[in-house]
Amino acid sequence: MDIQATLVQQIIAQSPWLTTYCATMPKRFLAQLEPYQLGPNKRLITKGENHRFVYLMYDGSLQIINEFDNNRIFAYAAKDATGFSGLLEFFSGRDKATSTVITLRQSYFLRMHRSNFAQWMDEDTRAFRSIVNAFANQIYPAFFSMGSAHIYPKYIILLQYLAKTYSPQLQTKTTVTVNQTREELAQELGLSLRTTYRLCSRLVEEQMGIIVRKKIQLTREHMNRINTTLENYTYERIS
Repeated sequence: MDIQATLVQQIIAQSPWLTTYCATMPKRFLAQLEPYQLGPNKRLITKGENHRFVYLMYDGSLQIINEFDNNRIFAYAAKDATGFSGLLEFFSGRDKATSTVITLRQSYFLRMHRSNFAQWMDEDTRAFRSIVNAFANQIYPAFFSMGSAHIYPKYIILLQYLAKTYSPQLQTKTTVTVNQTREELAQELGLSLRTTYRLCSRLVEEQMGIIVRKKIQLTREHMNRINTTLENYTYERIS
């Protein structure tokens, strides 16, 4: 057995949740499971892109969002480990992701290519029944609470990201530089590049940051203005 399969076995053995679904997995599928991890505020899945994997999250936290053309982001579900990602597309037989999924903190997964996952489900009926049941229970709360979902303007999404990521650093520093270029920031937040450039221009216009060598630079004064804006913002509620 190779090193990766051994690591996968160890991860499964240490997680009662994973063991529930993988206990009857034929051994050859262990080699098809891949350990995968992402830091906070990273994209796991992007809406509209072909979705090749099914993810089993055994530690972490995710935000599921839907971006619209009218400059709004619909944040309609958040889920903590444990749980699956990619099952809706898998069970519906669709390739393109219906929503963008972003990590809220360091998150750990086992992932399997959809074609291999399909073979596993065909051969392991016990796992199939358990996963279908888990999927139904996973999406039920999101639909049940749909009437209280929040809609955020994209500008607020950017400010929330900057405040959450860089406020702690500004407690000990007078100036910080956002690690990502605007191109990288667009990918990380699941926004179009054009939208991100427009939002960064607005950030400068409203004196909440400056652009230095294609990157956002923030001072404590900028962050105070960002936090004040967020404190005074009332989200739009669907009811």
